[in-house]
Amino acid sequence: MKRYRLVVAANSILSDPSRRRAYDLWGAGWTTHTDVGGASHSADPNLRTRWYGFHDDGSPAGNATWEDWEKWYRRDTPDRQTPVYCSNGEFISFVAFVVFLSAIWQASRVDGHQKRFNEQFELVHNDASKNLHQRRSETRELSNDKAILKFLKLQAVHLTRYLVRRATCDFPWDSVDSVGTNTYLVGTGSRRLLVDTGEGKPFWSELLSSILTSEHATISDALITHRHPDHIGGVSDLLKLCPDARIHKHRPDDGQFPIENGQRFLVDDAVLRAFHCPGHTIDHMAFILEEEDAMFTGDNILGHGTAVFEDLATYLTSLHRMREQFSGRAYPGHGAVIDYGRQRITEYVEHRQQREREVLHALSEARKETRTEEDHGSLRVDDPNRGARTPMEMVKIIYKDVPESLHEPAARGVEQILQKLAKEKKVLQSVDGQRWQIAGSPGSMI
Repeated sequence: MKRYRLVVAANSILSDPSRRRAYDLWGAGWTTHTDVGGASHSADPNLRTRWYGFHDDGSPAGNATWEDWEKWYRRDTPDRQTPVYCSNGEFISFVAFVVFLSAIWQASRVDGHQKRFNEQFELVHNDASKNLHQRRSETRELSNDKAILKFLKLQAVHLTRYLVRRATCDFPWDSVDSVGTNTYLVGTGSRRLLVDTGEGKPFWSELLSSILTSEHATISDALITHRHPDHIGGVSDLLKLCPDARIHKHRPDDGQFPIENGQRFLVDDAVLRAFHCPGHTIDHMAFILEEEDAMFTGDNILGHGTAVFEDLATYLTSLHRMREQFSGRAYPGHGAVIDYGRQRITEYVEHRQQREREVLHALSEARKETRTEEDHGSLRVDDPNRGARTPMEMVKIIYKDVPESLHEPAARGVEQILQKLAKEKKVLQSVDGQRWQIAGSPGSMI
C-alpha cells in the first residue's frame, strides 16, 4: 500500500509541470512538502537539508537501492571506475606476450649461470693444466722409479670441489694400499679454513705453501677433529707458513682455542659449523659445510672400511645424531670423499648391529654346546666357565674368513661390543674378565 501511494504521489508531481519544476528546484510537493512554490523556498536552508539528508518520513530515499546510493555518493567524481573489456583474441595475445617476456628472462638467467659455470670450469682447467705441466717438467730428468714416486707425491692433492681441496698428507711411501690422513682447505678467497693438519710430513707443508702462494691466500683458522697424532702433527708446520692462524680443538692445548658444539667459523665464501660427536675419541668434532650441506666427518666415518671407537654405545649415539645434521656428501678423515654421506652412516649403524647379533649368536651357540655336553656327562656342572667364550674365541668364529693378522684388532672390537651388551644386561663377564656368556646361562659368572 505504501509503495502504491508513492507511485500516485510521483504521478501527481510528474504530470503537473509547475509541481515538477518546484520538486526539481526545492524538493517540494512530496508528502509534507506539497504546494511549496515560489523563490521564497530557496532561502529556507532546512528545506534542502531535510531533502538531501534523506531523513524525512516518506522520503523517496527510503526506496533507494545500494546502486542508487553508490551513484549518489560518486555523483561529483570526474573519473569513474569502469570495467575494461577485451576480446578473446586480445586476451590470448596479452598472455602470449607475458609468456614471451618470461621466456626471455629465464633465458638470460640460464645464460648468466652458464657464464659463471664456464668461468669456474676455466679456472679449474687452467689449474689442472698448470699442475700437469709442472709434473712433466719435474719428472723429465728423473729415472722411471723416481718419476713414479714424484708423480704419486703430486697426486696427494685432490680438487674435490672448487670450494674444498683435499690433501692426503700421510703419503703412502711404504705401501700403495695404505691410506693417509686427509686435510681439507676450505674457501676460495684470501682467507681459508683448514680442517686437520695431518702427520706433519714435509711434502704436505710444501704442497700447502704452493697452493696458498699461487692463490694469494692464507689460513685464518685450523679446525682439529680430534687429538690423534695423525691429525695434529702438522700444526707446527702450519704456524710456520701462517703465523697468525688460530688453532681450534675441542680440548685445546696451550695456545689453542676451544671448539664448542654449534660454533660457526666463517670466511668470505664458506661457513663451517662445529658438531660434537664423541665415539672415535671423546673429543671428536665434525664440521658441517653449510654451503654444500656436507660434513667433515673426521674418523667417525671413513672413506674405506669401518672406524674404531672408544665406546660403542656413545659411538652409535653419535652416528644417529650425525645423520640428522646434513644430507650431502661426507669428507672423511681417511679415504675417498663419500658422495652420499647419510647412506654411509646408515651402513655403519647396520654393520655394528649385525656384529652385535653375531656376538650374541656365538654366545648362544656356546650355551647350546654346554647343554649337549652336560647331557652326555662330559662337562662338570659346577664349572663356572661352561657356556662362556673369550673374545678371541668369538673372533675365530665371526671373522673366520679374515686373515689371522687382523684377529687381534678384531678382538678389541668384540670386546667393545661385549661391554655395550653388558651395560644392557644381555651378557655377563667372568670374575677374571676373560670370558663372557649370555645373561641367564647356567654356571657362576659372579
